[in-house]
Amino acid sequence: MINQKSEVKMFPTNLMKQKTTTTKLAIILPGAGYTSQGPLLHFSSGHYFKQGFNVLQVNYRFSDAELNPFDAEGFSANVLHTLDETLKETHYDQFVIVSKSIGTIALANLLRQPTFENASAIWLTPLLHRDDVYQAILEGENSSFCILGDKDFCYREERFANLKSNPSLKTLLIPNGDHSLEDKEDVLGSIDMLKNVIEGVIQFSN
Repeated sequence: MINQKSEVKMFPTNLMKQKTTTTKLAIILPGAGYTSQGPLLHFSSGHYFKQGFNVLQVNYRFSDAELNPFDAEGFSANVLHTLDETLKETHYDQFVIVSKSIGTIALANLLRQPTFENASAIWLTPLLHRDDVYQAILEGENSSFCILGDKDFCYREERFANLKSNPSLKTLLIPNGDHSLEDKEDVLGSIDMLKNVIEGVIQFSN
């Protein structure tokens, strides 16, 4: 369990549930300002739902005061508590966790939990400058996919190159992609980036 310095809390969740019983669950961990309705996560959710997964979106929101300074340990504890409580009466044997930005902090911790030790992991715009996130991606044995833009403030060229040494990890670098995996100067180019990322997600899950 994660060391908890303060009382944990539940985050709001939204469950997209199949009409028939399934033992497959996709968990969506959005960014601080990039919600589950953002296109990267919206289409990822839709893909996994179409593949027969239930889809659980964890919908945390943060004030400026909560982000500066950000309590990463407390955040991860709250995500874990939310999942523990939400899943305690369920029976899933296949997990995929799709994380974006700040959500990758929680993902780095979740993959150390017995429940998710065999989960597949998608790291969208991970906070690669953070040692905990970087080491989790670099050393992780879960089947994983890491997508980052080379104009993202979190991009570190040497660290991203090092990730290729992990045989369990697939990587995708998006030219001109920012932290939203968009190019604010090129609308159509941004749509192409989105298509490229979602095609990668689909190929990863097949």
